[in-house]
Amino acid sequence: MVWVVFTFFGFLANNAAIAQNPLDLLTGGDKAQGYTTPSPNSLKVKWWQEAIKNSPPEDPYFQLNQMADELQVYTDVEKYNLNNAAIQAISQFKNNLNQLTKTASSEVTIDPIVYEKKAAYSLAEIYAYKQRIRDIKNTQNQRQEDIDLLRNDAKAQNQAMDDLIVKHRNLPSESLTRLETGLLWIEARSWVALYERQVEVLVNKQALVDKQLLDLQNHLADAVQLIQPDVERIEELDELLTNVAEQIDVVSVKVQAANLKIASPEEDSIIGGFLTDIKKLELASHMLALNKLELQQVKAKAQFDWIRSTQPEMELDDDEVLKHVNIANLIKTKTEANQVKWKALAQDILISPALGPDFKKIKKIRDAALKRTRLAQELLLDLEDLGWHLEQVTFIEGLLTEQVIDSKSGLNRVWAQVKSYGQFAWSGFEKMANKTLFKINETPITLMPLLRLIIIVLIGYVVSKFVRFIIRRVEERRQVDKSSVFFILDKLIHYLIIFVATIAGFTTLGIDFTNLTLIAGALSVGIGFGLQNIVSNFVSGLTIMFERSLKVGDYIEMEDGFTGSVMEINARSTRINTNDNIDVVIPNSDLVTNKIINWTLRDSIKRVKIPFGVAYGTDKEKVRAAAIEAAENVSYTLTNMKGKEPEVWMTGFGDNSIDFVLLVWVSKYGVRRPNRIKASFLWELDTAFNKYKIEVPFPQRVIHYAESKIFDKQSEDDELAKDAK
Repeated sequence: MVWVVFTFFGFLANNAAIAQNPLDLLTGGDKAQGYTTPSPNSLKVKWWQEAIKNSPPEDPYFQLNQMADELQVYTDVEKYNLNNAAIQAISQFKNNLNQLTKTASSEVTIDPIVYEKKAAYSLAEIYAYKQRIRDIKNTQNQRQEDIDLLRNDAKAQNQAMDDLIVKHRNLPSESLTRLETGLLWIEARSWVALYERQVEVLVNKQALVDKQLLDLQNHLADAVQLIQPDVERIEELDELLTNVAEQIDVVSVKVQAANLKIASPEEDSIIGGFLTDIKKLELASHMLALNKLELQQVKAKAQFDWIRSTQPEMELDDDEVLKHVNIANLIKTKTEANQVKWKALAQDILISPALGPDFKKIKKIRDAALKRTRLAQELLLDLEDLGWHLEQVTFIEGLLTEQVIDSKSGLNRVWAQVKSYGQFAWSGFEKMANKTLFKINETPITLMPLLRLIIIVLIGYVVSKFVRFIIRRVEERRQVDKSSVFFILDKLIHYLIIFVATIAGFTTLGIDFTNLTLIAGALSVGIGFGLQNIVSNFVSGLTIMFERSLKVGDYIEMEDGFTGSVMEINARSTRINTNDNIDVVIPNSDLVTNKIINWTLRDSIKRVKIPFGVAYGTDKEKVRAAAIEAAENVSYTLTNMKGKEPEVWMTGFGDNSIDFVLLVWVSKYGVRRPNRIKASFLWELDTAFNKYKIEVPFPQRVIHYAESKIFDKQSEDDELAKDAK
């Protein structure tokens, strides 16, 4: 009986537990125990993650949906009086959860495409595969733009959510503003989750499409190897070439007419601006149509030559084929450059501001604006078609080139490959070299003119080196020792050639040098602020060269007593070498503005003066003979030039000696060594004076005392001593 009672109460307790937790089977039993749906006033930073964690795996948004249902109580305006943004946040949170629930249960799948390999493929089938690849890539690009846009939206919502979290944290716990902020936080978090889920779906789809694209590209690569020409199309292609040539003539006339039309100015008003844009768009449309026909002509001619090259009985001139390939590359390069300009024109017009209400009422302006927009949209669509023509031309030109190379053997095949690769490399280089790097005064500068500029300046430098080499050879043959004429000629020719080469190089950039006034003004400003010293030294260098007051090889003495030989006179400075073999660089302006003593300006020999003194009573003739003998013993003395013999002058009676001066003319080698020659003459003078017993006095004084005054002084001292006692 007791057992029956316990069993009955256990059964009731079990049923009671089930009645109290009806969602245990859905929420995983113990997993949801202890979890409480947070209120907008008491949100934690990771409330979203906690709700996902406490939901069943098969329904990760269960707790969040419960939360959305509970939030409906706050829509009672009379009780809570929330603002419109908070009420809208509750509704949007529920909608976002519905979208998340739908995407969570859906899987991204793409049916695989199985490509059956055929024995042979036609050119049309290859083009169809390439068109399919092109369409897939366009779809991928559009999907990638959507992914980037969603990621930016998620980033913006995250930033907004961070601001709401900070604001929510700083508000009173039971305030109405905190409640409204919490609801906005809940909505923002649902937007972030929805954007992230959409990005995840698109990324997964992108990965599946990438696999599909790779399979298609691999199949196309195999199909290209099995492509077979359609020989029956030769006559059709020949006729097509004739028709396209006629159409090119017709469209060329339209392009010329559009050019003439755009040259006529319109009135300066809003309608005039619209009409000018319409003319530009019409010209671009006609030029685009002409480009299409040119590409179609090139494509048909390449296909025609390719079919012929595959037939043994048909001979094909390789040079003509490669010439045609080169022309095709030029047309492709021109078309690609035009694509950029036309796309920019159409996009600028489409993003221009819309008409104001007042202008929309004027039919003429409204019609012009609509026509301008329509032409811009049509131009963008035609540009997409132009890109497909470019891709077809590139493919058929590649087939033709490969066929021409494969038809050769031995050295002819190698030579054909070299020519083909050379043309391909040159075409790629031209394409890269013609891209605009920067602009100077609205003039686009590309790599090719820059290379021409560098080459012209290098050629000028080489020519300058060659001319200067010839000048130096002439100088050596004439046995001129550092002639100033040759030195000036060398420098001027160098600067002139470099200047002319630089101007010619800049001319290739397309810069207009006719307006010399602006250039002179700019140079004057630059000189005034930053180049004053440089220009001053440069002009001073030219002054020195033309005036010839200073030349290479001269021995000079600066105002501060610094001496040395001139080794180089450059544009900015002059290099001086001292007798101690120290090179000193002096700005040219210092040599022009300061006082300079040039010891070798007119003549290379100079007279030096060596002062000395002898004791009183010495025979003057003996002094003269000794001094002249000493001078002749010095190697720098000139003794064989008439009128330049050594002399001895008596210059005065000193305090301690009779003063003399030895005057000696010395050679040019002695002039450059003033300290050495002075030391040499003094050495020989001392030797000669010792030989002739001539005394060289030194300063001395003789003091005389009067005797009477000494005696009187002694008497006075004795009397004073007695009185003291």
